[in-house]
Amino acid sequence: MKIYTTRCTEFTRLNHDVFRARLRLEDAANSSFAFVAGQYLSLSLPDGRSAYFSIASAPEQTQELELHIRQMPGSDLNADILQYLHTGQTFSVGLAEGKACVQATQLSSSTHLVLVAASTGFAQIKSMVEHLLAANLPNPIHLYWAARQEEDIYMEDLCLRWARDYPQLEFIPVLSEPHAGWLGRRGLISEALVEDFPGWHTQQVQIYASGSPAMVYALVDALAPLGVAEERIHSDVFAYAPRP
Repeated sequence: MKIYTTRCTEFTRLNHDVFRARLRLEDAANSSFAFVAGQYLSLSLPDGRSAYFSIASAPEQTQELELHIRQMPGSDLNADILQYLHTGQTFSVGLAEGKACVQATQLSSSTHLVLVAASTGFAQIKSMVEHLLAANLPNPIHLYWAARQEEDIYMEDLCLRWARDYPQLEFIPVLSEPHAGWLGRRGLISEALVEDFPGWHTQQVQIYASGSPAMVYALVDALAPLGVAEERIHSDVFAYAPRP
């Protein structure tokens, strides 16, 4: 892991409980950030406490990092990080960790990509999508975002713009507790993938899932009877919350 000095240059609210932080490189010893799309970093406060966050920006943005931070009532560390980012003072980040990542140069032309996000797991998926689109790959991308209600899909406009501008990308939001007027998909994300399985499944499919352990393992269990081997499903959950 490499340590960089950074400063938060923009801190904005994306919805009722998610904030976006943009971090600028402030390190004379390093000319650019180095990571792979889908990896995460450690953010360290001056008192030594640290937390991990997925990188939401693509590696092509070498001078700036984007983080999506969810407000967590009852967590002193979370509150202190959010407050410190407001100060504009420098702090350290360590890059980069995580094996659930994507490199466009290593994908074959026949690979289908199924990207599944829940909550701020979208940060990891956003990095992947922006990297893949920057590489101008024609590979089909099926982007699922699971949430309780529509306001939890905090960058829905961006996803809709991707789907409009890039014909290879399909955006499928899935809500478990939608309001009465919701016209999109309803239910659990694992159920949605099973329903859509005939439309995206090939022997070259690669699935990336970013969310809670419960969501990821429900997805694994739902797809296993359909012949999707766990080796085709990639998630950091397998490293930090392995099954017994």
